[in-house]
Order: sequence, then structure tokens, then C-alpha cells
Amino acid sequence: MSDAGLILPITIGIIVFLLCMIVFFFTNKEGSTRERLRRMVNSTAPTELQKQEEAKEEPPAEPLRSDQDLSGPAIFCDQILRLMGIDTNSFRKTSQLRFYRAGLNSPDAPIYFLFFKRIGFVSLLIAAFWIFTITASGSTWLLYKLIAFILAVLAIWGPEMLIRNMQEKRQKILLRSFPDALDLLLVCVDSGLALDGALARVCKELRRARPEIAQELNRTRMELTLLNDRTQALNNLSERTDMIAFRSLVATLLQSERFGTSLTDTLRVLSEDYRNSRLMLAEEKAGRLPAIITIPLIAFLVPALFLIILGPAILQVMHLMR
Repeated sequence: MSDAGLILPITIGIIVFLLCMIVFFFTNKEGSTRERLRRMVNSTAPTELQKQEEAKEEPPAEPLRSDQDLSGPAIFCDQILRLMGIDTNSFRKTSQLRFYRAGLNSPDAPIYFLFFKRIGFVSLLIAAFWIFTITASGSTWLLYKLIAFILAVLAIWGPEMLIRNMQEKRQKILLRSFPDALDLLLVCVDSGLALDGALARVCKELRRARPEIAQELNRTRMELTLLNDRTQALNNLSERTDMIAFRSLVATLLQSERFGTSLTDTLRVLSEDYRNSRLMLAEEKAGRLPAIITIPLIAFLVPALFLIILGPAILQVMHLMR
């Protein structure tokens, strides 16, 4: 097969993969978070009609599908997955937290992920098989096999690798900005603000510099306002982030609300602890620096040093041998 025949499978595979990745990145929007929280609160509050139905002890009705908050393309993908016998509601309930931790707050993200994992990867596999069967010789044969291998890896492990990479990057960003947010929260609480007002002030100040942690704290503030259970709202923060730093902050806030201890004192101790941890981490990185620099020193400077030292002697020996 000629090089012109190779363009079609490569183009199909790359276009499908890029479209799926673009959809994943553009679903990272807060969107109507407040509206979804309000619907959640309204759904948990029983109405008079529901109370009457429960009094009649009728058998529970079949649960409605939770696709009212999906966009048009996501609903289309959801219908295709349902025709294949896939329970998308169950997948959304079990994996929504995983996408939250990766920074994908849109309810469409699990549908797109499942659609690509079950249907979209087939096109990449077909393109990879097509390229793999192309007959060539020399370096061109090796290039075709390498392209087919890359497409097959992207088709099988691409979505999982993307979600895991996004989650790790987001956790690093949150961990880097956590001490600053904690110091600012301590200042707001020490000045006399309540927890809700302190979180609002922190979100306002960190909206531009640290948008990731400002988004998490703002979501917690909204849940504290809309949900009836403040403990559940704080526990949601630790579950969404899945980090020791936020779990310790949530435990501190819950302890202060439950036992009436001073929130300022506990936040001050926690802030000093993480400030010292950040300093120790910087010292650890500085301590590893000489060992890391050794490799490029040996690889680049030592040959140049030997050339400078032994170069004149080598030239004299070569001149005498002539």
C-alpha cells in the first residue's frame, strides 16, 4: 500500500481520539452547580404527596432515569449505550466521584468516557490493525508498526491514562495551594468571620491565583448553605479531593463544630504544621539536587574536561607519529 493509502486510517484514528479528548477537557466546567444542588435538596425533602403515598404502603415506583441534567450530545450517547444494554445510571453513580477528583464536574463526563471506552475505541483499533497489515520494507515498516502500536495503546488505555493523569495533576495543584488557602482562612476566622463568610472571602481572594482550590472551597460553601447537614457538606470536600491535607482540615472543622473548641487555635496549629511541611519538602528537594546534577555533570562536563586536559598531548603524539 502506498503512503497515500496510509493517510486515511491515520486521519480517522487521530480525529476520533482528538475529538474525545477535546470533549473531556471542555466538560471541565462548573456549569449549573448551584441548580443541581438545589434540585438535590428538593429531591431529598419529602412533599405532602410523597408522605401520603408512603402512608398507603404502595410498592415503590421504578426510579426515573437521571439524564435530565445531561446535554444534547450526552443524551444521544446515553441512548446508544442503553441500546447496547449498558446501565449508564449505575456507572454514573459509581464513577462520578472519580471524575470530580479529576476536575471534570460536568455530568456529561462519565457518559463521554463510557462511550469512547465501549464504542469510540473500535475505530482506533481498526485503524491500528489497518496500519499494522500494511506491507513495507526497511525503516517504513518499523514506522508503520510503531504507529499501529501507539494507536492500539491509546484505544485501550488512553481514557484511563487521561483520567489518572488529570487526577494526579489536580492533586498536586491543590496540595501546592493548600497552605496559602489555609493561612488566608485562618486570617478570616481570626478577624471574626464565621466559617461560611471566611470560605466566601477565601474563594474571592484566590479566584484568580488558585482557581482549583477556590472552586472546591466555593462548592463546599454552597453545600453548607443549601444542604441541611453541615457534616455531610464538609465530608464531601474530603471525598472529592481524596487528600490527607483536606481530610485533616475537615476533621478540624468538624471537631470545632461538635465540641465547641476554638476554631482559630486549631487552624493556627494546622497552618503551622503545613507551613513546616512545605519547608521540609523544599529542603528535601534541595537535598536531592546534588545527586540529580551528578548525572549531567558526568555526561557532559567530564568528557569536555578530559578533552581539554588530554587534547594537547594527543595532538603532540599524533604529530610525532607522522
